[in-house]
Amino acid sequence: MLPTIEHELNEVERQISHLRIDFERFFSGELKLMPVQARRRLENVFRRLWGMEIERAADRFRLQALQDRCTSMSELWDKKLRAREEGRRLTPREALGRAAVPSDAAATPAPRSEAPGDAGEPAPVKARPRPDFRPLFERYRAARRELGEDPGKMSYERFEELVRQKAEEIRKRTGSTKLIFEVRTEGGKVRLVGRSSLGKG
Repeated sequence: MLPTIEHELNEVERQISHLRIDFERFFSGELKLMPVQARRRLENVFRRLWGMEIERAADRFRLQALQDRCTSMSELWDKKLRAREEGRRLTPREALGRAAVPSDAAATPAPRSEAPGDAGEPAPVKARPRPDFRPLFERYRAARRELGEDPGKMSYERFEELVRQKAEEIRKRTGSTKLIFEVRTEGGKVRLVGRSSLGKG
């Protein structure tokens, strides 16, 4: 009997938990070798599952959630490795799994995108929250999946850096600090397109 998708997802969840424990053991010094092979096997499992026809929306949602969980942990492991190579400790911000973003970075279009401070107003007591590009990231991944591409090749960290680079290019060209980004599929390729918003830049 072939394994059901539910069984497959349970197995993925188990592998993620074991991989997390192995990486914790590696960084604590208990495990001498980094579990690279186990990480690659898990990445291959995700590729195989995304290539399957998954009928139930709940199963697709669960697979996406597991993929996001694995991606977030992988980004954190990579940051820990870089910090170790550089002979330093991971900063609290890095430990949250997200890189620093300039205060004038472009925000993903959303009903609450015009947050206080966007127009140079004095910052409140708490530091202004950094933009969250995950909704845009998920649209980008979905568009790539529709073209039969592997969305796992682009991590959230790399995507965030791509948005920041494009935002900086647009700001230099237009002088605008309020930008809008969208995902387009043109000529069989998925593109991230940014432009100045209609409001004052």
